[in-house]
Amino acid sequence: MISITGQWYDSKTSAQVGAVCRIYDNGVVQVERLEDGASLVSLPRFDIKVSPRLADTPRSLYFSGGEKFETQDNDAVDRVMNQFKRHSWLRFVHLMESRKRYALLALAILLLSLWGAMKYGVPAAAKLIAFRLPPSVDDIASRHTLDILDRTLLRPSELDEATQTRIVDRFQPVIRDHPGYRLKILFRKGNRLGPNAFALPDGTIIFTDEMVALSEHDDGLAGVLAHEIGHVVHRHGMRTVVQDSLLGFAFLAITGDASGSSELFLAFPVLLTQLAYSREFEREADRYALNYLRSSGIPTTHFAKLIRRIDQKMVAKSETSDDKWLDYLSTHPMTEERLKDFEQ
Repeated sequence: MISITGQWYDSKTSAQVGAVCRIYDNGVVQVERLEDGASLVSLPRFDIKVSPRLADTPRSLYFSGGEKFETQDNDAVDRVMNQFKRHSWLRFVHLMESRKRYALLALAILLLSLWGAMKYGVPAAAKLIAFRLPPSVDDIASRHTLDILDRTLLRPSELDEATQTRIVDRFQPVIRDHPGYRLKILFRKGNRLGPNAFALPDGTIIFTDEMVALSEHDDGLAGVLAHEIGHVVHRHGMRTVVQDSLLGFAFLAITGDASGSSELFLAFPVLLTQLAYSREFEREADRYALNYLRSSGIPTTHFAKLIRRIDQKMVAKSETSDDKWLDYLSTHPMTEERLKDFEQ
């Protein structure tokens, strides 16, 4: 006979009663109240569902009438399970967590799985979602973003109409080669942003006056346009936002902290102005621009020269300013690396 001391719940009220559960070798089960030995339940055979063991947490024995017997005596319950050979597959969890080397192995597997999910799973899911979002989402996000930028960082362009018309005319062949992307060119004075260009999800591409001023040839601007179109084609903007949102929701699920969840989409303008794409996104946009320029017969060296001038200007600015986060190349691959193919 195995005796187990614990608490009895009759399934009719929330009251708990101190009790002892006795399981005899022939399978008979008898539960008695500790206070006076009164019988609470009697079974002719062992027909009880037992919760799996998890460290030293309380175990529960569930009876067919809805009653429950709860106990801290895990060893006694294990002896009962061994005698009647009724083991849950979850017993494997207890065996794993009770052995240090297995626990460390499980921890290593967990960390490796989390790393794989963050590095490959979340980006893959973000890409899948971003390419399936309707155009209306792009329109709302782009309109919201441009409105914030115009009220904060950007100012109306000071380029004369003739210059804007000349550049837009130069861009027309590139735009015609990308039907379906609703490409639209806007000019703004960048101020603190300096020489910059970035694409909104709906196909709007913004060039700053400072970028135009640094360009010695319109083919260099066409190269920048092709690079930004690469971001639009590959949905880098929305993929970045969706990916950050997925990570934020994952953090919320793990920690239960909802305080920062509402701020996820408010960061979109900052993501764009800092060109917060991964290095792989930048390489992908560079490859797109390089292939397009070559296939269209546009010299790639003009793009390389323009990027070098931007790099020199921003390096000089960073030496005298605290606004290093505004550096156009802050999230781009190293200049030498990214321009090597353009200069060949």
